[in-house]
Amino acid sequence: MATAGGGSVADPGSRSLLRLLSFCALLAGLCEGNSVERKIYIPLNKTAPCVRLLNATHQIGCQSSISGDTGVIHVVEKKEDLQWVLTDGPNPPYVVLLEGTLFTRDVMEKLKGRSGRIAGLAVSLAKPSPASGFSPSVQCPNDGFGIYSDSYGSQFAHCKAFQWNKVGDGLAYEDFSFPIFLLEDENETNVIKQCYRDHNLSPNGSAPAFPLCAMQLFSHMHAVVSTVTCMRRNLIQSSFTISPEVVCDPLSDFNVWSMLKPINTSRMLEPDDRVVVAATRLDSRSFFWNVAPGAESAVASFITQLAAAEALQKAPDVATLPRNVMFVFFQGETFDYIGSSRMVYDMEKGSFPVQLENIDSFVELGQVALRNSLELWMHTDPMSQKNETVLNQVEALLSTLEQSSAAVPTVVLRRLNQSQPLPPSSLQRFLRARNVSGVVLADHSDSFHNLYYQSIYDTAKSINVTYPAGQSPEEDLNFVTDTAKALAGVATVLARTLYQLAGGASFRDTIQADPHTVTRLLYGFLVRANNSWFQSILRPDLRSYLVYHPDSGLRHPRLLSHRHLLHQCQSR
Repeated sequence: MATAGGGSVADPGSRSLLRLLSFCALLAGLCEGNSVERKIYIPLNKTAPCVRLLNATHQIGCQSSISGDTGVIHVVEKKEDLQWVLTDGPNPPYVVLLEGTLFTRDVMEKLKGRSGRIAGLAVSLAKPSPASGFSPSVQCPNDGFGIYSDSYGSQFAHCKAFQWNKVGDGLAYEDFSFPIFLLEDENETNVIKQCYRDHNLSPNGSAPAFPLCAMQLFSHMHAVVSTVTCMRRNLIQSSFTISPEVVCDPLSDFNVWSMLKPINTSRMLEPDDRVVVAATRLDSRSFFWNVAPGAESAVASFITQLAAAEALQKAPDVATLPRNVMFVFFQGETFDYIGSSRMVYDMEKGSFPVQLENIDSFVELGQVALRNSLELWMHTDPMSQKNETVLNQVEALLSTLEQSSAAVPTVVLRRLNQSQPLPPSSLQRFLRARNVSGVVLADHSDSFHNLYYQSIYDTAKSINVTYPAGQSPEEDLNFVTDTAKALAGVATVLARTLYQLAGGASFRDTIQADPHTVTRLLYGFLVRANNSWFQSILRPDLRSYLVYHPDSGLRHPRLLSHRHLLHQCQSR
């Protein structure tokens, strides 16, 4: 049975942002009525905005003025081109069309410092992805919300040991006073560049003559200052207005969890009932709203866990195992562990059938798709292991993992120094509430291998999911990639480990994850959601959701599809 679990509440901007994503290029002249609008405007349809997000004390992100922002287009293909928009250009404000390779903190700080001359920014996708990496996240993700703090494990707090996300520049956590959009379609980018060349590019660096090519950007949001301020305005609107306008929405969604053996969710488990937790995250993000492919940061791990669930469910004695297994897929972990925090809260308040005291062990999949030499690293928490009982439990957990991987040639498990802290993980949130025996499996021993963490470039290609040229979509769907084979190996190790932790013994080495399941999941979540396999396993009334974003990778169809795929894996 798959059941939606704890909702999560946080802090984005206004609901109106979803209906204010119009994006137009003004070709020339002045408009004197709607009758000529189509002659002077070219709509750009494949775009994604940077939006405003709020927390308890701050606002980050971007927005336009209430009527949108218009500026003369200037194409910036190299750093030297910035001087025109920053100082030399005679017709500010400018809308900068920025090459993707220049979308860096250094360039953005220069533009931010001259906001009076900048009306907005349109960023083109870099092709190929930046070789040196690009991550708009911070170097220490979720700092301050895990287990380590100035009062507990202070030597590990604020990533003192090392920065997990070395290439992170924190750009997604800055506040910009002008709108910023991503141009997802190369053809539309070329249309803008051609308009610029035809109207704005003058010989010898002289000022161009009117009419000029300009761009108008709309992404206005009413939310400002902080979540507290925004929610107070929501309350005022609802109290004194007949038709209140919601000025901000919570960041909310659902965790997804499922038990290997069915339980009665209307009551608590008995105190002596033991549960093995297998956990991973569902979500990712990027600088631009709703463009979060998350191939390495999320997709590879939750697909691996799905494949492990399917493999484990097929064990002949699964119904008689002494301990149960709970598969958890946390939502909102990118934003300060929203999903795991909610589950821990519900467990502590008695609002969840499984209590913290029922947890026997905790196995989490971190980033697992970019392994070097087949290595998979076992991360544990040094602070909780100061307790001898926990130390012995963790040792037994690691030994079980090693035994389960012995006959899997594609996975080599490695232990780490016991003094090394946990990477950013949901396990940290559980350890804040109770010492549990836990491990995080990841492809990195220290800093992330992922050079595109929480960015638009964390795509199928970034984890080497590619297909032979000339194949049809159906052939791609069923083509078993090398990445699928590798992840199937990890899923096999996970499934065998969970089987042994749950008390199984007789059939451990017969449990095998299916690489065909893995390859189809990778294709569906990263390449084409609207495919024959997804269509076949979703209920008829849900299939239409896949059509809206047939090639979008991880967008809205992701969670919906995943919930029902999880149910499918558990019910086979």
